[in-house]
Amino acid sequence: MSNTIYSVWVIFFLVTGSVSCRKDTKKAEVEKIVTEWTGKEIVFPADIPCSYLGRDTVCPEWDTPYKILLYTDSTGCTDCKLQLYKWNAIIEEAETMMPGKVSFHFYFQPKDEKELEFMLRRDNFKQAVYMDRQNKLYEANKLPDNMSYQCFLLDKDDKVRLIGNPTLNPKIWDLYKQIIMGEENARQEDILYTTVEIEQAEIELQDTQMHETATAIFVLKNTGDVPLLIKDISASCGCTIPEWDKKPIKPGEKTEIKVKVTPDGTGYFRKTVTVFCNTKRGAIPLSVKSTVKG
Repeated sequence: MSNTIYSVWVIFFLVTGSVSCRKDTKKAEVEKIVTEWTGKEIVFPADIPCSYLGRDTVCPEWDTPYKILLYTDSTGCTDCKLQLYKWNAIIEEAETMMPGKVSFHFYFQPKDEKELEFMLRRDNFKQAVYMDRQNKLYEANKLPDNMSYQCFLLDKDDKVRLIGNPTLNPKIWDLYKQIIMGEENARQEDILYTTVEIEQAEIELQDTQMHETATAIFVLKNTGDVPLLIKDISASCGCTIPEWDKKPIKPGEKTEIKVKVTPDGTGYFRKTVTVFCNTKRGAIPLSVKSTVKG
């Protein structure tokens, strides 16, 4: 499969994987970014120090056919951006399925190194990371400002093959694997799709209080002929946590998705979670809204 086709797939998944990306202007932005970056060589500054679980260490030397590069800047909620528990799962899968074929390169420009150290230890993230205190990687490459496009799959010449963060959409990780493992090994030839009926796609919570957790329960029914497989559920922010049954849902059966919201301020809010599953669209948006009293 050509780079052009891969780019089209990335555009498709980035657009359909987020309810905020439906407008034509957003689609045009994605197309522009993917076109600009596919095939572009990434420059790695040589003098950025490494850290392991918050302690200085020697930077590892990697000689792999592919690299996955993630850059995280100092703006916004670092914990929300990183989702280290998802990266742990991706790295574990790569080491099992693709040993020696891909290495992971995490570049952080932390606003609070103590906070980052806490997160690395809390999530037992046993990967050496680059502490880019002077933001050299960003400046050398003029990286995109949108965090959705600050993750890259690179080939042995450090040229971009794909752009997109696999922790934001598991279908992007499927595309990464397809390139790394080779099409003949990773192609999914017999994808079985189902259909889903949602009892209520938007739920309004009552009597919500700041810093107190409220729960919305969404009920999904598998109305197709094959099991419903929920691969992942992403949330729009760290104060929204989804919980769901990881087992396949048989045709005709229902499943519950519990979304726990802990408001950190007063006033109106609307939070979104995106359910990634084996429907033709691939993603189902669900919303929780409420007004938090002072």
